[in-house]
Amino acid sequence: MREINLPMTQTYSITIDMAKLDPSKAIDMGDGRRAVPLGNIVDPQIGAVVDTARKNGGKILYATTSIEQTLESILLEYFMGPFVGHNDKRVMFEHEVLQSSALSYRAKKDLVIKVIHADNLLKGDQKNAVQKHLKTIMEWRNAFAHGKIQHDTKTGCFVRYYSGGAKTITLNEQYWDEVESTFRECVNLLKETVQQLRNKQ
Repeated sequence: MREINLPMTQTYSITIDMAKLDPSKAIDMGDGRRAVPLGNIVDPQIGAVVDTARKNGGKILYATTSIEQTLESILLEYFMGPFVGHNDKRVMFEHEVLQSSALSYRAKKDLVIKVIHADNLLKGDQKNAVQKHLKTIMEWRNAFAHGKIQHDTKTGCFVRYYSGGAKTITLNEQYWDEVESTFRECVNLLKETVQQLRNKQ
């Protein structure tokens, strides 16, 4: 399988501190004009950083889809019971309700949290953690699905998006570490939810 290459726009910017410009480095542009070199706005290293940010953003989208499918599984088992054989009502509920566009990630997340609380499937601190993780993951997914990855010479790589107002996430190593640990913890808490739900059936 080959990797596809699709056309896309990319924004690079340079932040200039006028107080730090060195006039002694100005070059003659002719006709009495002089210019101070500002440096590179983009180079292969910056391009590689932006490419990695795009790939990581894509992984966030796919990993969130995986979590959403787990939420659907929890809801299916909670409302329809464990799978014991083909059941037309179960299939219809799964396809026409849980997987329909009418039931958003947010709605599934909120409903699973209610299920966790109603049946006390997780401990208090775990309930808070899974709720926080699911909300954070939803925000990250929306940032990469609807936002714009940019690079600035001063601030580095970031994604700019809108969620109740203009927001920015700096895409540095600390952020990627947080993404990995949040997804791991969330997946483990959802696995524990499934196990506890099955123990109660």
